[in-house]
Order: sequence, then structure tokens, then C-alpha cells
Amino acid sequence: MVSFTMPGELIARTESAKRRRKPGKRSRTGCRTCRVRRIKCDEAPGSCRNCTSTGRACDGYDLHRFPIKRELCLPTLGMGAGGIMTSDEKRGFSYFQYRLVPDLVGFFDSWLWQKLVLQMCHSDPAVCHAVNMVSAIHQDAEERGMRLAGEDLQNPKHRFALEQAVRSFAHLQKRRASPDPQLREVVLVCCLLFVMAELLLGEFARAFIHLRSGTQILEESLRLGIPVIPCLSETLRVLNSQSSHVGDFESESGIQGEAENERDIETLDGFESLKVARQCFQRVMYRVIPFIATAWRLPQTEILANYATLWVKRQRLLYSLEHLAERFELFYQQEYATLNAKEQIGADIVRLQLVAKTIVLKTCLLDEYDYRLLTFEYSNLLSGYEKFMDRFPCRPTITLDYGLSFGLFAVASKCPDLGIRLQAVDALRRWPHYEGMINSNAGAGIAVEAIKLELHKMQKDDAERVSLMDQDPDMSFWEMIRRTQNGTQWPAVRDVELRVKETRQL
Repeated sequence: MVSFTMPGELIARTESAKRRRKPGKRSRTGCRTCRVRRIKCDEAPGSCRNCTSTGRACDGYDLHRFPIKRELCLPTLGMGAGGIMTSDEKRGFSYFQYRLVPDLVGFFDSWLWQKLVLQMCHSDPAVCHAVNMVSAIHQDAEERGMRLAGEDLQNPKHRFALEQAVRSFAHLQKRRASPDPQLREVVLVCCLLFVMAELLLGEFARAFIHLRSGTQILEESLRLGIPVIPCLSETLRVLNSQSSHVGDFESESGIQGEAENERDIETLDGFESLKVARQCFQRVMYRVIPFIATAWRLPQTEILANYATLWVKRQRLLYSLEHLAERFELFYQQEYATLNAKEQIGADIVRLQLVAKTIVLKTCLLDEYDYRLLTFEYSNLLSGYEKFMDRFPCRPTITLDYGLSFGLFAVASKCPDLGIRLQAVDALRRWPHYEGMINSNAGAGIAVEAIKLELHKMQKDDAERVSLMDQDPDMSFWEMIRRTQNGTQWPAVRDVELRVKETRQL
């Protein structure tokens, strides 16, 4: 007798068999092509046979994974460069989009980070791999409190980042002779991402190499009349000016273009928007920041020997800065209430920056000044910074824009009142972050050395104060600075070293 199985019984047996079947172990070490195709890879050395037998290009094997924190709970995206991304790269890109971009945007909207780079990630593999590199390094840097830790290839995040960097370079090399008009901007974006990665590692010498490459491409574009997306050129120029404070003295002259000079600022009657005000501020900073770096780096004998030339240049810059500050204050008082919440934050930052740069520029040479007035100005500046920081407990860990660290460092290292200086050091440590080339932990470490020197000079070596200062989150900071290429020639470090020499001669 033939027995028939009812459809319901057949379904039940099939489902029961599925439940009994042991799940196979999913390979996580297959080639990238097979992982994207979601098939089992035979993992043959060099190139897998799955790919070579079907005429596909085997994209090789990942040696290291992207070790993301589970608590971040970032969404993983399905699309990437050319539609091909491994699961690790999807997570890395998601980390960049949902964790790092908000930091980079900071207190100002940024078409560069909110639009351009994200769009390039979906169309260009070189940018996509560079983004993954930065994601891994930033995650590690944040865990370390944004210290200058250096590269450690025993660290799985650093190994993953290195692998992504190699892939990014390889894609750029393949396209060197390409007539693609977008290639120039792809290369500039990759330069920025590599600068960021090296800064997060504290590898300043390598960051300068990438920055100079981007600067040369930008200068060539200006000479040839090739347009460059403004947000790219502006970011490169900001980094170029800041580099004068961390030892890249070849960049002091800055990138010239569009006939920009002090007269452009001096003829301004007002600003039509915060965006225009920020652009004018940046144009003045391209000259002010390298000048301050030069003044801080020179010993007193050289300042005296070149005082007339330095004084004339300083007065010209000071005039432009004060004129800009007057115009901005008028804009601030008239338009602040009409700005949206984010624009008001940006306006507050620009206002604080103008005050800080003006104070530092006025006092960076050997002029005599009223110490009581100077203390009052620095105290007010620090108060403004602290109020601003109290409003934003969740602050960005990295931005490529001008921010507050320079002014806080100026208070911490230059104010005549040591108590106010200690408050500024504490503020720097409470907000560990990067502002382009400037690291807040580095600023705090240098300022502490300057304060110890002042206590020694005054023979008031307060044990309690010194013990508080020695609770530095990076105890090896000073040794690291001395190992860093040109570290001992950073203007702020040089300033402290010069004061040490002067003290020994007393």
C-alpha cells in the first residue's frame, strides 16, 4: 500500500530537519570578493580559485578586521565604493558617518564633511578606504583620551588602518594617468584624510608630508586656473597656517591666491552673513597665526635685532584684526538674535577667537604692558571659554577648523596670574581634542612646564600646586615631544626652552 504524506506533515518534517541541522561555521577569513558575493572561499594563497576559475579578479585577503565597539550600535550600510564593501568596511564607514562626521562638523555646518566626502565614499574606493583608516584610528585615539600616543602596529585598530591606507594608495596609483577631471579633488580629499590620521597618531612629520602634497596640488591648480572646490582649499589653508605652530616652518608663507591682502579686510563696512564673517576671519588668520609662531620661536636677541621689521608687520596685522573685530562686533550685536541656534554658537566662537588673537598679537613681542590690565583681559577671556564649554558637555573630539585651544593655551602659558593659568590648564584637560594641528593635551603639557618654570624663577615652588599639575593624563608627554621630529622647535616648546636657558643664566 502506498502511503501518502499530507502537505502539512511534509512541511513539519522539513522544518524539523532544518532545526536539527548544525549551522556551518561562517568563514571570516575569505577573500574580499567571495565575502562580498557571500559564498564560501577556498582561501587559496594569493588568489582564491573561486575567483580565478570564473574570470573574476580576486581582491585579496583582509589581514585585520575593524574592531568596533558593540555599544556604539551604529547602522551598517549596504552601499559603498562601486557597491563593493566588506562587512568591516561597512562598519567603518558607518562609524565615520554617524560618529566622526558630527565631530568634524563641530559648531559650523560643513559641506566638505556632510556632503562631499560622503558622496565620494560611494563612488571612489580610494576615499572609501581612507575613511575607514581614519575611523579605526579615531576610535583608538578617543579611547586614549586624544593623547599623542604614536603608531603601534601591535594595536589591531592601527593594523586595520594601515591595511586600508595601503589599499587607498593602491587605488590612487592606478589612476595617476587618468584624465578624470574629478581625480584632483579625490586626491585632495585623500590628502586631508591622511593628514587627519597622522595627527590622531601624533605623527606630525608624516602629517606634514601629506599636507605639503595637498598644498602643492592646490598651488598648481591656482597657477593653472583650475577651479578647486572652496571647502577643500579653505581647509588646506587653515591646516597650512596652523602647521607653523607644530614645526612645519616651510609653510609660513601660506597659500596665496585671489589677490587676498589686508586692504580687503580694511575696506569692509560690515558682514551680510556669519559665513562671510568667518571667511574674512580665516583670511586674517592665514597671516596672524604664522607671525605669532615666529615671534614665540625667536630668542630675545633675535627679536631685538629685527624689532623694527617685526613691529611694523605686527602693527599691520593688528590693524586688520582690530578692524575685523569692530565690524564683527557690530554684526554680532545687530544680527545675533536672528541667527539660528547653531549659527549663534559659531558667532560666539568667532568672537572669542578674535579676542584671544588680539591679546596674543599685542603681547608677542618685547613691548612693555600693564600686567594688571593684561591679567584682567586674560581672566575675562578664560571666563568666556568656561561659559562656552559649560553650555556643551558633549564637545567634538576633532575638527579641522580654528577653535578654542589656541586661546586657552595662551591664557595657560602667558597670563601673569598663575592661578588663572592653572584654571586654563584644567580647561584644556577637560576637553581633550584636536583643532587641526593643535592638540589640547599637548597645549596643557607645555603650559604646565612653563608654570613650573615660573614657580622656580619666583622661588615659590608651591608643593601642592606642582603635585596637582603632575597629574597629567600623559606623563610621558615631554619625552614624546623631544622624540617628535621638530618637536623641540615647536614655537610653544621653544618658548619654554628659551625661558629655561634664561633662568639658568640668572
